[in-house]
Amino acid sequence: MSTLLNDNEYQSYLDTIILPGVNHLIDKDIYLTIINRNLQIEFATDISAQSVGKQKGSEIKGVSFLEYQNVEFLEDFFKDSFNEKNKDMILSYGEKLIYLQKFVFEKCKVVKFIDMLPYNNEFVSYITSYVPMLHPSGEVVAIQSSSVRSYVLRFDGHIEKVNRPGTENELRLKFSPRELEVLFLLSNGATQEQIAQILGIARGTVSSLITYQISPKFNISGANTKILIREAITAGMHRFMPPSLWRPCLIILNAELLDDPLMNDLFVH
Repeated sequence: MSTLLNDNEYQSYLDTIILPGVNHLIDKDIYLTIINRNLQIEFATDISAQSVGKQKGSEIKGVSFLEYQNVEFLEDFFKDSFNEKNKDMILSYGEKLIYLQKFVFEKCKVVKFIDMLPYNNEFVSYITSYVPMLHPSGEVVAIQSSSVRSYVLRFDGHIEKVNRPGTENELRLKFSPRELEVLFLLSNGATQEQIAQILGIARGTVSSLITYQISPKFNISGANTKILIREAITAGMHRFMPPSLWRPCLIILNAELLDDPLMNDLFVH
């Protein structure tokens, strides 16, 4: 990314112009962070820190996902969600965040995504916007990251922590782990494109799973997704999150980024 301001000029602009505009929000009920051009958190509200298991915004000042390959950093940041089974997915999550941050700095464009985080025994989704902040010279000097807790995917409020005994378990035994992932996400409002991003598979693979593997097990012919969602919800499939999904992940909402070959490489693995 191009740099117009020297380090002293840059820090002075942050300290005198950018930060005074947000410092008074530190204890407000607002999810907001400022990311500097080194891709580090320069400022975070307390509630933003609490969403990732900390208490005060000052505790995550200087944090950067450039450390996404640092195991100690990941263990501290993601706690129980970071384990050998989810390691590769979390590494991929960090790589995607860095890609998006660099994109904002380099292209001076707004990026929107759904950020899904499992903390404190609950799975919460946020709609997050990365907005470039400009110096009068035109240089992008920071990213303002703002989030709102979202029900765009209906995870909140109905997920069972432990599967209940009975017919639901018997039904679930009919499906492979990947099919259960698709069923859970589909019945919670995810589109096929979003499911593909979450699972790191091609959109066509999701469609094939629904049409040829999942629907026949509900005695549904063809690709009638509307009927499949209704049957899955009736069977309670929306309440049981497969353990493999209990990890941070994100869904890009910018259409132009979905056509970016590099972004596709990051999402399909």
